[in-house]
Amino acid sequence: SVQRVLQNVTSVIPRNYVVMEVKSNLIQAERQEVLKRFSPAHFKRVAHVVMGEPNDEFKQLQQDKILKEKQDKATLEWKAKQTERKRKKEMDERQKTLAEMKKKADETRKKAADEAKKKAQAALKKVQAEKKKAEAKKKAEAAGEEYVEEEDEEEPKEEDVKEEVKEEEEEKADEMEVDEEDGPPEVELTEEEQKMWFRPPAVGGTGDLAAGVLNLSFGKFSIPEPSEGFDDIRFDWQGAEASKAYLHKWVVERKRTSRIEELEPGDWFLKKNQEWMKLFADWQAKHRTFKNSPAQKAKELAAKKRKDAGEEDVADEDAVDDSELQNVVDVNDTGKGEPLYKDFTFEDWALLQLRYELHLLQIAFKKDVADPERAGVHDTHMAFYYTKYFKKTLNLKAFTVSDNTELTMLVKDAIGWGADEKVLTSLLEDDAEPSVCLKMSEEHRRERQRRIDAGDETARLKFLPAAISQPSKALAFAPAGPAGVPMGALGGAPAGAFRPPLGNPAAKQWGGKGAIHPQMGGFGCKGGKGAW
Repeated sequence: SVQRVLQNVTSVIPRNYVVMEVKSNLIQAERQEVLKRFSPAHFKRVAHVVMGEPNDEFKQLQQDKILKEKQDKATLEWKAKQTERKRKKEMDERQKTLAEMKKKADETRKKAADEAKKKAQAALKKVQAEKKKAEAKKKAEAAGEEYVEEEDEEEPKEEDVKEEVKEEEEEKADEMEVDEEDGPPEVELTEEEQKMWFRPPAVGGTGDLAAGVLNLSFGKFSIPEPSEGFDDIRFDWQGAEASKAYLHKWVVERKRTSRIEELEPGDWFLKKNQEWMKLFADWQAKHRTFKNSPAQKAKELAAKKRKDAGEEDVADEDAVDDSELQNVVDVNDTGKGEPLYKDFTFEDWALLQLRYELHLLQIAFKKDVADPERAGVHDTHMAFYYTKYFKKTLNLKAFTVSDNTELTMLVKDAIGWGADEKVLTSLLEDDAEPSVCLKMSEEHRRERQRRIDAGDETARLKFLPAAISQPSKALAFAPAGPAGVPMGALGGAPAGAFRPPLGNPAAKQWGGKGAIHPQMGGFGCKGGKGAW
């Protein structure tokens, strides 16, 4: 390739070179590899760090570009508006012409009909006048009188009065006319735009680095040090300390909002999750066994008969009191063989699973990342990490919610969000056992039931079957889609477990800023005479 040829040539031909490699210039190991191509005997190796607050010249350049782009956009919008107005005016004029033609045709037809009517009336009038004259003459002759013919009354001349009725379209000519402006409006930068140091990437465009490359490498970004082998390090905008502080702040913010594509669950999580899956299945199996026992069926039948008879429900003497819930030692047997979860419905099992798995997720993430600057799972990436760890999708619609905040509100006694950083947090101790979440679920179930009994139907939950899902081999081994969510259908659930419906999770493109502004522009290697 051309790049390989240039790399070979630069080491033997002493010229002034500028190495403009965004990612390589920001990573120490890659900078050192580049330096090896330039022998200190023939080159002066200079690093130019262009980072932090720009100088006035650069700021003005960016402001000019931002203003030009804004003006170009306004001009295009103005031209489009003028074209639309012109099109509308031409359409209105065509409609007006058609209306006038129709009006003239109607007037012509009406005029012809009026003339025909007038002629008929005139002929009838003439006949009647002739008849009247004849009768008057005959009457005069019979009386021996001389008939004197009366003169015909002169008909008043009907003047053709033609009133030109103007259409409403012609009332205000300025409404029909295209605004005759001198040109497109002149735009100005807003107060917020005037504070911008760097032009934002164009819509649909990419920055200096692809999003995937940036997410994999930005954690290793650093500023050149003299120990790396540079003959000179020049800070063109801000000094060394200010530049380091700027880069550190940018990296920390990026860590907070970006996701780690290459992250894989560690041994701690794999062990804990395996134990949890087995325990969850055991609880469900014991729940079914209890529900199908003859004693429990007889108890439920008696309760149904009392309800049908209108009798008051008898309090369960064996039930654990609310105040003693958290003190239950064995959730599988609270007395006389009854488990604490004996009244659980599908929704209660789903909320139990959600509580513990989100708690497990946020602890495992911090252990596997082992980076104090990554506070936790960010809201925008919770679905990605949930699939990455549990090998199944987190279906919000199955819980009848629209976003992650609404989802965690269902289990707000255990899970929440950091107020400042919008990262997943747990209210439980890191070493909390699943039984703690089960007790919370039972407490929540009782509170919900009390509200329903009081007539509050908003407390009633109705989840879809996909609210409880099992890890799928298809999700575990299928290639990831654009969102990092593996493609493929949910696999079969173990015997006796709740079975989610089959379906293909739709891939969603997760976008992100591909550019870092600013970054170290490069370093120069000076050889021979002159400066680069």
